[in-house]
Amino acid sequence: MTRRTFNKILVANRGEIAIRVFRACTELGIRTVALYSEQDNTALHRFKADEAYLIGEGKGPIEAYLNIEEIVELAKRHDVDAIHPGYGFLAENPEFAKRCAEEGIVFIGPSAEHIQMFGDKVDARTMAIKAGVPVIPGTPDPIKTLAEASRFGKEHGYPVIIKAASGGGGRGMRIVRDETALPEALERAQSEAKSAFGDSTVYIEKYLENPKHIEVQILADQEGNTVHLFERDCSIQRRHQKVVEVAPSVSLPDEVRGKINDAALQLMKTAGYTNAGTVEFLVTSDQQFYFIEVNPRIQVEHTITEMITGIDIVQSQIRIAEGYALSDPEIGIQSQEALSTHGYAIQCRVTAEDPAQNFAPDTGRLLAYRSGGGFGIRLDVGNAFTGANITTYYDSLLVKVSASALTYEQAARKMLRTLREFRIRGVKTNIPFLENVVQHPEFLSGEYDTSFIDRRPELFEYPVKKDRGTKLLSYIAQTVVNGHPGLPKGKKPEFPEPVVPETSVQQPYPEGTKHILDQHGPDGLVSWIKSQQKLLVTDTTFRDAHQSLFATRVRTFDMLRISEATGKLAPELFSLEMWGGATFDTSMRFLNEDPWERLRLLRERIPNILFQMLLRGANAVGYTNYPDNVIKKFVRLSADTGIDVFRIFDSLNWTEGMHVAIDAVRECDKIAEAAICYTGDILDPERDKYSLKYYINMAKQLEKMGAHILAIKDMAGLLKPYAAYELIRALKQEVGLPIHLHTHDTSGNQLATLLKASEAGADIVDGALSAMSGLTSQPSLDGLVASLQRMDRDTGLNLRNLQRLSNYWHSVRSYYAGFESGMKSPTSEVYIHEMPGGQYTNLHQQAKAVGLEERWEEVKHAYHVVNRMFGDIVKVTPSSKVVGDMALFMVQNNLSEEDVYEKGEHLDFPESVISFFQGNIGQPPGGFPEKLQQIVLKGREPLTTRPGKLLPDVDFTEVERELAEKVGRPVDDYDVMAYTMYPQVFLEKEKLTAEYGHLGVLDTPTFFYGLRVGEEVAVDIEQGKTLIVKLMSVGPIDPDGKRTVYFELNGQPREVAVADLSADVTVETRPKADPAEVGQIGASMPGKVLNVMVDPGDEVEKGEHLIATEAMKMETTIQAPFAAKVKAVHVKIGDAIETGDLLLELEKI
Repeated sequence: MTRRTFNKILVANRGEIAIRVFRACTELGIRTVALYSEQDNTALHRFKADEAYLIGEGKGPIEAYLNIEEIVELAKRHDVDAIHPGYGFLAENPEFAKRCAEEGIVFIGPSAEHIQMFGDKVDARTMAIKAGVPVIPGTPDPIKTLAEASRFGKEHGYPVIIKAASGGGGRGMRIVRDETALPEALERAQSEAKSAFGDSTVYIEKYLENPKHIEVQILADQEGNTVHLFERDCSIQRRHQKVVEVAPSVSLPDEVRGKINDAALQLMKTAGYTNAGTVEFLVTSDQQFYFIEVNPRIQVEHTITEMITGIDIVQSQIRIAEGYALSDPEIGIQSQEALSTHGYAIQCRVTAEDPAQNFAPDTGRLLAYRSGGGFGIRLDVGNAFTGANITTYYDSLLVKVSASALTYEQAARKMLRTLREFRIRGVKTNIPFLENVVQHPEFLSGEYDTSFIDRRPELFEYPVKKDRGTKLLSYIAQTVVNGHPGLPKGKKPEFPEPVVPETSVQQPYPEGTKHILDQHGPDGLVSWIKSQQKLLVTDTTFRDAHQSLFATRVRTFDMLRISEATGKLAPELFSLEMWGGATFDTSMRFLNEDPWERLRLLRERIPNILFQMLLRGANAVGYTNYPDNVIKKFVRLSADTGIDVFRIFDSLNWTEGMHVAIDAVRECDKIAEAAICYTGDILDPERDKYSLKYYINMAKQLEKMGAHILAIKDMAGLLKPYAAYELIRALKQEVGLPIHLHTHDTSGNQLATLLKASEAGADIVDGALSAMSGLTSQPSLDGLVASLQRMDRDTGLNLRNLQRLSNYWHSVRSYYAGFESGMKSPTSEVYIHEMPGGQYTNLHQQAKAVGLEERWEEVKHAYHVVNRMFGDIVKVTPSSKVVGDMALFMVQNNLSEEDVYEKGEHLDFPESVISFFQGNIGQPPGGFPEKLQQIVLKGREPLTTRPGKLLPDVDFTEVERELAEKVGRPVDDYDVMAYTMYPQVFLEKEKLTAEYGHLGVLDTPTFFYGLRVGEEVAVDIEQGKTLIVKLMSVGPIDPDGKRTVYFELNGQPREVAVADLSADVTVETRPKADPAEVGQIGASMPGKVLNVMVDPGDEVEKGEHLIATEAMKMETTIQAPFAAKVKAVHVKIGDAIETGDLLLELEKI
């Protein structure tokens, strides 16, 4: 046989197989030539060859690689000696092999005659019969008509399988289980075969249920020497496409294995085959095997055969084409007997498909690509690299991963480890599915068949991939481009770095009040309080201080940094008021945080001090009344998670609305601190609605109801120093409960109020660390401690330690300056408008949001007017919110008090105002102003009893089911409770979390302002894992209104496209289908529209075909989910579509 030497080889293919051939050639010293289409101009294979040429200019992406004459012309022009076809495209086109031979170019593969013989499944079957190899019953010739297919089905019975006569890989293949499904299946198979291979010819055969799929690798030289390289088990399939391959087969009996290998060898010898090829068989459960086809080319999974035999199949192909015999040193295969396997190998195909969306091909730019590797791992990369564009034009394969080891179990472990090492961002991949497969017990046993995937629904249950880096970059980019809601957009301010007081991990937490409660119970703690001469102090810095100063915007991140130091430096505190009230919904609404997680984390960091929360008796932490079982369960969950002291109040001082909560707290063995909300002025004889007697009577009621502690909740800071003395002195005489005073320092008087309260016998008072005190917050805790030093009621707190804590908060406070109300100094105006400190900044933010910032003075005046109109009510959330909503409503609509009475019948009042007058938040002292109530309710009947008593219990089991369905994940009691109180807020938080991940790991300046160009931050995403994020630049606005934001993530370039909300968009974008609207039908995968079968106005039955789409050569038919009328069609044939694009709208009929 004449030998020749190739100097230059062209690969008529793309992707990983082209790269594989280039590498083989390079090792042999052969120059390489690549082809690429216009759509492949940045594909990786183009850059792996010595030369690369554009082909198919102006043609489609598939057509470019199928143009035989242009490829041959290019080969001749560039002095190519041989062409390797790879697999797919022209690899099984006999005309291509023939044209190469005619032009004197060597075709690296079998002859045109053998391609014709085996490329046509019917001819292949005939040859198998000639060689004495068992075959499956099937049509002897391709079928051309439905009638032919129907006759075969009737003769041999169903199920049958339709296959493309040309090509493979599952394209043009359909299983038909009964006669009725035959017409559609035949049409779709022919269409798909035409699309994939340019040939619509199909044949039909009997379908074997649940066999194993075994293939044998063959090498044959031109001198008649033929060997097999043993078998591969390709039974792990989906949609008839191989997903995972194993070599050799684990579970085949040796006798059957030998027979199959010998049969493959006999077939190829009988045919006189040359070069590389694969003979494929199906093996039934009773170990009978049947020939199905020959692939006259290299196979995708050839890699694992190379790993177990040590033979380079591609180089062997080249050497055989050069004329070498198998036994020549250049190939080195002396005989069949000289061949053996070494260990096991497994191959997985990592593809750009979304396993959670029925493996819909995914497209986009690879924002990050980090592969696995290591001993025993081989990677054959297609077009996978950071920045690669994954399109709909070609196969979705990114990389083939092959793992080898001495044992099958070891190979499987290597594969699992490698898959877990991959980090691919920008497109979805099938890696989660592959991980499930390679660790499944049935896979590990080797006793699987082609039905394995279909029979194992657990393979489709995936852990949610965190993708934390990409999500955080998306959030930062969004903030850089569009700013943070409620903050001015512009350059990020410079902030001081907060200094966290140093404490050693070896320093134990000193025992505090938490230990007293845990050891002696509520009654023991109350006795301890009564025995104390010192004034006990609650620190509100962690909740009401920041609620009052900057609208409850302080993030858990900043609390956690100072939490350990707080527990170790201020253990003498009575409690930390750190949860409840408005923090619950605002943490979800504005900070995208889980309030329960905040409580859990702080409890872990501060185990020694009592945790105190604000609980609205009938509302828990909501703004409306809830059924009693909601209040009880909320209290139980809060107690279990870390709350010790429940400050229970009613926003109207209606004790009827407090008893359920008091009882629930007592049942949990926690402290029920029942609160009297203070308003008015007990020293003013003209304001006798809220007199001293009123407060004493209420205190006695609360004592009888089981309160452990009596709180005076002076939410607006109206309790003047001498009034405090009189009130507390009287209460100490009339009730036997410890008294806990809470106030706000809006007037600047309240440190004096605390001192007079102490003098009158108050047991506990609230203060805030000095950096977070004053104005609408609480009086200075540090100032109080200093004032009482060396006095009878010395607090025992260390002033120097408090200052260290305060210094931290002083720096942190600057982060939140944008949310402050603008109040610069104390003001006695509070005695006029009586606005609670906690509401002042929140209402100010509301006013800004609705465009009333410049009319803030009018809003404050209106607040005073509304309070008078409502009958001088107690104002604390939610009643204060009602007054605030009405004030905003009046200013927004330029209404005076007189206008409300004159035009009220025609006004649509805020919902909270209607709810208030209906009695939904309780009954105010003295009742409702009757005239205004009638105007607001417009004939509706108000309640006269406790709303919670009338409400049916919430079915938490049903809510859990409903919520899990909505969020698409398992939910717990805490999720259910948050959703019960704030359904829309919770769902919005879930949506943002899904989009941006857990944002609590970001430092606060980055959370609110993003990054400056060139700024770098370290983000600790979990213990021991840190992301280094650097903003490189922000691109200009694109025609579609987006900016590209460029980062470095851990030193690797990344980019995120963000819609600039201020941009004027000049490019029309296709609307997206709303998943909540069942009539909106969206694209399940990106691709193009092949056919539109309906028009607007058509009536369709359930299951009727609407639209056919194609993506990566896989066709999908969208069917009507119900009987409907077509309302609108938004696409036409040929349109490019993305996942989720709105295709058409239906109306149920």
